[in-house]
Amino acid sequence: MNRSAKQVIAFLLILQLIIPYPVFAAAEVGKFTAVDGKVTLTRANVTYRVVLNSQVQPKDLIVTGEKASATMTFPDESTITLQENSKMEIKEFMIKGKTRKGIFSMSLGKLIANVNKFIGGNNTFEVHSPTAVCGVRGTGFEFIVGMVGTQLSTTVTCTTGALSVSALSATGVVVATTTVVAGQTAIVSATGITLSAVGAGAGAGTAAGTTVTTATGTGTVTTGAAATGAATAGTAAGTTAAAGIGAGTIAAGAVVGAAAIGVAVGAASNNQTTTTHH
Repeated sequence: MNRSAKQVIAFLLILQLIIPYPVFAAAEVGKFTAVDGKVTLTRANVTYRVVLNSQVQPKDLIVTGEKASATMTFPDESTITLQENSKMEIKEFMIKGKTRKGIFSMSLGKLIANVNKFIGGNNTFEVHSPTAVCGVRGTGFEFIVGMVGTQLSTTVTCTTGALSVSALSATGVVVATTTVVAGQTAIVSATGITLSAVGAGAGAGTAAGTTVTTATGTGTVTTGAAATGAATAGTAAGTTAAAGIGAGTIAAGAVVGAAAIGVAVGAASNNQTTTTHH
């Protein structure tokens, strides 16, 4: 190798060390539109400091430090914001013609996502964790991975739209699946899913139904509320008690249909009814 070639190689190596983020990026799938505090990105075993407008590529591993956060914006205007002390890998992201495919793996921390609807084509947009898979179409949600008590769990809260959430066993097998709608939170562990609903405070109540299917049969629980006057602010969650499943907990092996969980918020009068069919 002649002297000129060695000088060029040395220059490129020095350039990579002094630039906080690689400008030699290929296959860009998004960019950082907000960065606060220390945020790093690891690509091909090299770690860089993330700055505003840094590119995002498949296989990137993003880590946020103490009191740090970062927002990524993708070509469809969907956004993912990582909160402090979080770790996420972009497994895959691609929009081509009538196909969108995004797979993200969250191993620790919290993300907030706003995913735009993808109309008229094939759509896969999923966030994975060690205990859960969250399937998204057009939805706002929060996704937290951490310890709940002594168990590693994933807490998913839907803020708009609806989500399909599955629980994974320690070996990666799906043990339960449910639909989470706006106002609901699912705590997902290796043994199943626990659902709860967030109350809306004062106002008129609504009635909906939940269908739970297990190996022993199907049951429907519908809880309604008539509330036209002053209602008690707080939380009122529909309780599922069909086919041996109690208190809104979906046990391992149970599959919950894509119906909305009934949430009754308001002052219940004598008009409140509960019906169950087996």
